[in-house]
Amino acid sequence: MSKIKEKENFQILNIISTLIEATEHFLQLIKQKEMKQSIYLFSSIVEGVGSIENVTNKTQSIDEKQDKEKVQKSLLLIAQELEKDKLIKISEIAQFSLLPQLRRWKKRYEAYELDVSKQPITIGVYLSSTNPLNTQPKSRIHALLEEGKKQNASLVFFCSDDINFKTKKINGTVFQNGSWQQMPVSFPEVVYNVETTSRRQQNQIEKKLRKEIPFTNFGIGNKYYFPDKLIRKRKYAELLAPFRLIKEEATVYHFLDKNKKAVIKPILGRQGLRVFLVEKKGGHYFIQEGKKERVVGQKKFNEWIQAILAVKNNDYIIQNYIEARTKDGEPFDIRAHVQKNSEGKWQMTKIYPRIGHRQSILSNISQGGRTEELATFLDVEFGDKGSQYAKDLKKLALDLILYVDKLMDFSLSDMGIDLTIDKSGRFWMHEINNGPESRYHQQDWATNTIGYAIYIAKNGIYTTNEFQKRDKIRGEFNARTVRLPVAELDNESITIGMLVSEFEEDVLAVRCAYVAKYEGKQFYYFTPKDIDFDAMLIRGYFYEDKKWVPKVVRYPDVVYDRLRLLGIEEHKSVTQILGDYKSIYDEMDDIPFTNEFYGSPISKLEVYDKLQATGELDDFIIPYQKVTRTRDVLDYIERYGIVIIKPRVGTFAEDVHFVSKIDTGKYVVAEKENKKYYNELSLTTFLSKKIKAGDYLVQKYIETRTLEGNPFDIRVHLMKDGTGEWSIIKSFPRIGLNYATITRLRHGGYRGQLEGFVQRNFGEVNPEKIIASIDKYSYKTARVFESLFMENVAELAFDLAIDKEGNIFLIEVNVNKPGIATYEFEVAQHAIPYASYLAETHKKIEVGNDQE
Repeated sequence: MSKIKEKENFQILNIISTLIEATEHFLQLIKQKEMKQSIYLFSSIVEGVGSIENVTNKTQSIDEKQDKEKVQKSLLLIAQELEKDKLIKISEIAQFSLLPQLRRWKKRYEAYELDVSKQPITIGVYLSSTNPLNTQPKSRIHALLEEGKKQNASLVFFCSDDINFKTKKINGTVFQNGSWQQMPVSFPEVVYNVETTSRRQQNQIEKKLRKEIPFTNFGIGNKYYFPDKLIRKRKYAELLAPFRLIKEEATVYHFLDKNKKAVIKPILGRQGLRVFLVEKKGGHYFIQEGKKERVVGQKKFNEWIQAILAVKNNDYIIQNYIEARTKDGEPFDIRAHVQKNSEGKWQMTKIYPRIGHRQSILSNISQGGRTEELATFLDVEFGDKGSQYAKDLKKLALDLILYVDKLMDFSLSDMGIDLTIDKSGRFWMHEINNGPESRYHQQDWATNTIGYAIYIAKNGIYTTNEFQKRDKIRGEFNARTVRLPVAELDNESITIGMLVSEFEEDVLAVRCAYVAKYEGKQFYYFTPKDIDFDAMLIRGYFYEDKKWVPKVVRYPDVVYDRLRLLGIEEHKSVTQILGDYKSIYDEMDDIPFTNEFYGSPISKLEVYDKLQATGELDDFIIPYQKVTRTRDVLDYIERYGIVIIKPRVGTFAEDVHFVSKIDTGKYVVAEKENKKYYNELSLTTFLSKKIKAGDYLVQKYIETRTLEGNPFDIRVHLMKDGTGEWSIIKSFPRIGLNYATITRLRHGGYRGQLEGFVQRNFGEVNPEKIIASIDKYSYKTARVFESLFMENVAELAFDLAIDKEGNIFLIEVNVNKPGIATYEFEVAQHAIPYASYLAETHKKIEVGNDQE
C-alpha cells in the first residue's frame, strides 16, 4: 500500500465507514420496497465513492485501484438493475458484492502498511449457555480442529460468560501443544455458532457480540412456520404434505375424518421424538410412537389429545401420512446435507438414505435406523429408475436450498433436507433442518464449516434474517435517518439516563439535570421510543440553556428508571403508546437500573405474610387474614368490632370497604364517603358477591383521625442515597374529608407538616416519641422488605396509621413511583447520587472480574 498521510487515511476511513452504513441502510430500503428513498440514498453512495477518488488520486496503488474498480462495477450493476426494478438482484449485488468490497477496501486502509493476509483466521466456536466442548461429540470437535489446521485457522471454544467487551477478549478454550488450555484471546474474526437462536431467545451478550463479529449460522423457524411460509410463496409448495396447526381437539378430528391416517409432531421437535402416527378405523384410534402401538376408544383418544395440547410451549401440527417404505416394509427417507463452502457457494456435502425398523414409523438414525449408499439403495428399491432418482434428488435438493436461502435473506449455511419417494414415484419433502447430524461424514462437514467461516471473515459478510430482526414500533427512533447532533461525552464521567414515559412531566427531569451538573455527572432523559436497538444508540434529551436538546448518544452507564414496567406482561395497547418497553429491560440487562423490582401492583397479602414471618415487626403489622369465605369477615368483626376489607392487589385505595357492627345483627359498610346499612343476611350476600368477584383480605381497623374527626394516614417516602443506604426524604400527613375511611388526597385532601400535625393532634400522648417511632419503623421495614424480596429497590413509600394511644401501624407498602409533587428537588438529590453509586459499584465489579 502506498504511503498516505495520516490525515488522508483517517478521512478515507471515515468516508468508507459511512458508505458501509449507507449501503446497509440501502439494502434494508430495497427489501422494504422503498424505491424513492433507495434511489436517493444510492446517489449519495455513488457520490461518496467519487469523493474517495479525489483524495487518493495521486497516491493509489494498483491494489487500491482494483478495489475501487470493483466497487464501481458493483454500483454500475445496481444502477442497471434499478432501472429494471429487479429488487432481488439488487439485494444480492448489494449484500454479496458491494458490501464485502467496501469492507475489504476499509480493511486495507485500517491495516495501513500491515499485511494481514498471511495471518491465521481465528474462528470462535460458540454456544450461549455452556462451552461447546461440553455438548458436542468428540468426533465433531476433532474434525473441526483438523480442518482448522489444514486451512490456517485457529479455533477458540467459548460461551457467553467468557466474553469481555471492555478488553475485547474471550476467556476461551484452545487446543495447544497437544492439550486443552483456557486462556484470554482477542475477539475472533468470525463466530461459528453451534445453535441457531432467534433474537428473542438470545441474551444481551450474544446480541452485542453479533454487532461486532459476523456469525455463520441462522435459523429458518419451526416445523410450522417455515412450511407455512413456503406455501404462501407457492413455489415448491407441492412438495409438502397437507398439514394443520393443532389449536384445538376439533382440528385433529376434522383432519382424520378427511384423511383417516396422519402424523402428529411437535413444531419444535428434533430427532423424531414425540412423533405419532394416528389412524382412525371405525370408532377406534390406532396411536403409534416408534415401535409402540396402542388402540383406544373415543374417550381415551380425546384425553390423549387434551394431554398433548396441555403441554406448555410444545405446540403440534397434524400432517398427511406419506407412506414411503422399502420392499421389506421399512420406513425410509433421503437426507440431503447441503452446506456453503469456502467460496460461499452451496454444495452437496452428503446425500444418503435413512432406513428405520419395519415396526416403526420413523427412519431417523438416532431412533435406531441405519443408512446405506444412495445409489445402491435406489437401485435395489426402484430398479432402472434408481439412477435417475439419484440425479433428480440431488438437483432438487440444491435447487430447493437456493430458493430457501433467498427467502431467508441469503443467511443460511448448513442445512438438512429430508425428502422421500412414495409408491407412485412422487417426491415429497418432510422438513428442512438447521445443523443436521453428520456422524458419518464429520470431516466433509468440517471442511465446509471451516471454509465458509473463513470466507465470511475475509469478506466481512454480516448476514442476517427475519429471526435476527426486531419488529419496529411506529414512530420508533432510527439513528441513521435523523439529523441530530452527536453528544460529546466525557468517558471518565458517569452518564445517567433517566427512562420516562413520553407523557411524564419534566419537572423532576429538570431537577435531576441540575443535581447531576452539580455532582459532575452527565445526564439525559429518554423514552422507550427513543432507543435504536440495532444501532445501540439513544435519542437523549440534554438540558441546555433552560431547554431540552435532543442528541444522539450511546447507552448510559446507569438507568434511573421512572417507567417502572419491569416484569409487567406486555400489552399491545401499551406498546403502541410507549414503544417496545419489554425489550428495554432485555436490551440493557448488563446496565445497572436503579430499580429492579417488578412494576405490577404488589400483593398486600404477600407483603404482610413475608414481613410477619420475620418476627421483627410484630407490633407494626395490623392483624389481617385472607378472605376465603364470608365467615372470615364476620369472625373478624366479632373479634375487633370494626374491620377493613380491601383487594389483595390494588392501588389508589380503590374498592376498600369499612365494616362495623352497630347493633345485634346490624352493620354499616362505608366506601369512600358513602355509607350503607345491612342486616346479617344482606351483609353475607354482599360479602359473598365480593369474594366471588376477586381476592380480598380483611384487616383490623385502626382508628386514625384528627381532632376534627377526619381520617388521615402518614406517608413516609424513602430513597437510597449516594452510599446505598436508606434515607427518609419526606414524611407528611395525608388528610381526608368527611367520613372517608382512608385518605383521599385526589379528592380534596391536603398535606401538612408532620411535626406540627403530630404536636397538634397527639400533644398529650408524647409527639416526640411518635415521630421517633415513625422513623425507626420506616427504616427497619425498608431494610427487612429489601432483604425479603432480594431485588434492587431504590425507593419505597409506607402509609402508616396512628391510633389514639400514639402506636404506629403499617397500612400499605408502595414501590411504584410514590407521588412526588412539590418536592422533586429532594428526590433528585437522592436519585442522582444513588445512580452514580450504582454505576461506580458496577464498574468496580467489572474491574474485579477482569483482574480474575
